[in-house]
Amino acid sequence: MKKVYAVSAGSYSNYRVNAIFSTRKRAEAFKRAVPDDAYNDIEEYELDPPTADLLKRGYSVWLIHMLIDGNIEIVKKRETRLDDVDYVGYDIWRRSQALAFQGTGIPDILTATVWAKTEKQAIKIVNEHRARLIATGIWEQKEKKVD
Repeated sequence: MKKVYAVSAGSYSNYRVNAIFSTRKRAEAFKRAVPDDAYNDIEEYELDPPTADLLKRGYSVWLIHMLIDGNIEIVKKRETRLDDVDYVGYDIWRRSQALAFQGTGIPDILTATVWAKTEKQAIKIVNEHRARLIATGIWEQKEKKVD
């Protein structure tokens, strides 16, 4: 997977990409060439991402919220919008540690956004990831209580 590196400046309606480079090293050199803080951070983009091909082959983006025991709280097929198709990933939402949920008994949850053809396939993908998180100790079977 080929990546490109963009040096940008500004924000909101003034945001713009000033230059795009084939390596991070070249982007950093360009950014250093201007002595003040005119540029934002270097942004990394995948060149020719597989998104269009996935859509053509019948895949959709699915949002899944799964408990540590594998039960599902949310399973939802997302609309095909630019901001939905670019983000795919997993995160453990530590609700037990959030002030709003402390003492309520609401457990932590795995939130996942995945590409799949069906709801069943999406759940299977997330469930396999959940099992890996448990096996590696990243997500403990017994939730710790927060005082």
